[in-house]
This record gives sequence, structure tokens and C-alpha cells, in this order.
Amino acid sequence: MPYINIRIGCKLNAEQKNKINKKATQLMNQVMGKNPEVTVVHIMESEQDNWSVNSLTLSKDNPIGAYVDIKITEGTNTSEEKSKMIEETVLMLESTVGAIQEACYVVIHDISANSWGYNGKTQQARALKV
Repeated sequence: MPYINIRIGCKLNAEQKNKINKKATQLMNQVMGKNPEVTVVHIMESEQDNWSVNSLTLSKDNPIGAYVDIKITEGTNTSEEKSKMIEETVLMLESTVGAIQEACYVVIHDISANSWGYNGKTQQARALKV
């Protein structure tokens, strides 16, 4: 039950959004072993001038600012899988929108199975089929 929040410092066209949605879902399945049917991708766009690196506001002449926040259930993935997911996520963004800021962060949150849920049940209850 992964949730992927992608914040990007540019406006995307429909084709770019579709590519990101599909590729992020595929990566969660292929790299992290997550079920695509419960994978949620949320894209949040903003203008470049809402981002700064080293206190300098970005402009259209700079690489694009990006931040990706991924939530998964604690203990369901290895360090190697998470490392690969971080690498592949940045590559996905670069192949879709072009140059990304070096200060592009991808954060994977391991959340306790009893601290988040899906469709009104905790992950722990779902795993136990309660």
C-alpha cells in the first residue's frame, strides 16, 4: 500500500503526468514488490520560483526542483530495494521532465503497520486479514 507524493517545480503536460503515474507505479511493483492496485501516486506542481537551492530562487534557466516522498509499511523492503527505488525515481523524473536539481531528495518512510491503513483498516489488520 505505497503512497508516492511527487512535488515538482514545473508545470507538466498530460503526457508527462501519465508517464510519471505509470512509471512510479511500475517501479513500486518491480523494485519494491508492491501491488499496483493499491499504489497511489500524487503529483503536486509548482512554479520554479517557489523553490530555492542554497537560498537562491530557481528560475527557468535552472534545473527543475523535485522532492519525492514515498510511504511504505515498515519491514517490507530491504535497504537494497530502497536504494534502487531512490535511484530509479530520479532517473524517471529526469527522463520525463529533463534536468533535475542535484538537491533532489527522495525520502522513503517506513511506517509501522499499526500506524497507517488502507480502506479503514490498519496494515497490521489487513496482514492478519482481520
